[in-house]
Amino acid sequence: MPAPTTHLMAIPAALVPHIVLPRLELLSEARTRGAECVWGGERLTIETAIDLGKHTDDGFNWFPRACRRCTKAAVRAARDAHPGRCTECRGPADLCDARCALHDLLLELRR
Repeated sequence: MPAPTTHLMAIPAALVPHIVLPRLELLSEARTRGAECVWGGERLTIETAIDLGKHTDDGFNWFPRACRRCTKAAVRAARDAHPGRCTECRGPADLCDARCALHDLLLELRR
């Protein structure tokens, strides 16, 4: 029987800008390089980490990753705050593609 494959879950690049990350200057080196959850500080492995993409701040490249629990909370906050910042979201029945994608991502993270 072949060994199960492991891969790093990644947040779609188009959604990453909607998710609020901690300020870079407040993070440890382990959090900026993705060894620990960018929010909670938990040690991450390839099986537990969720990739939040490459970020560049003031010419410094960093690679935040997060645990599933903290990512769910951040995506939920982004989803809930989005309509108040979006001119395309006009109410519960008229939501933009980004808001719908954030909701779908939250459902995926709950699995």
